[in-house]
Amino acid sequence: MNSSNRFYPDSHIEIINASVEYEEIQHAIFDFDGTISLIREGWQSVVIPIMFEILMDTPNHESDKEIQATVKEFVDRLTGKQTIYQMIQFSKEIEKRGGHPSDPIVYKQIYHDRLMNHIQNRIDNLRTKTIQPPDMMVPGALDILKSMQVRGELNLVLSCF
Repeated sequence: MNSSNRFYPDSHIEIINASVEYEEIQHAIFDFDGTISLIREGWQSVVIPIMFEILMDTPNHESDKEIQATVKEFVDRLTGKQTIYQMIQFSKEIEKRGGHPSDPIVYKQIYHDRLMNHIQNRIDNLRTKTIQPPDMMVPGALDILKSMQVRGELNLVLSCF
C-alpha cells in the first residue's frame, strides 16, 4: 500500500488521494462487483486454486512456487476487469506450458460454479434474513452513503452496461 493512502475512520474504506478532504467529495462510483459488497469476498481463494491445479497438469509446468506466483500475478493485475480477461490470460498460460486450453468461457463457468458453491451460504442467509444486507457490506460504507444522502450530496445513478 502506498504510504500516502489512508482509511476512512473506523472502516476498511481506503482513501487513495489523501489530499482530497471528505467534505470535498461530490461523486462516488460503485461498480457493483465487490466495491461495497462482501458477498463474493474470498473469490481469489476460489479462482487461484483452479488455475494452479490445471497449470500443474500441463506438460511443461514450473515448480509449485513459480506457478503460484504466476497465477497470483495475473489475477492481481487483471482484477477489476471482467472475469473473462483472467480466463483468456489463463488459457495463454496453459498454452505456454504445452497444454491445450479449452475456450476461456469454459474456465469462467468452472470458476463461477465453484464460487457459487463457496458463497451459497451467504446468499441463503440473506434470503432467509439470517443475516442482514449491511452485514455483507464493507464496514462503514452504508454510514458514508447515509451521511451523504442526509446532506443532500448523494445522487444515485444506476447504470448497467
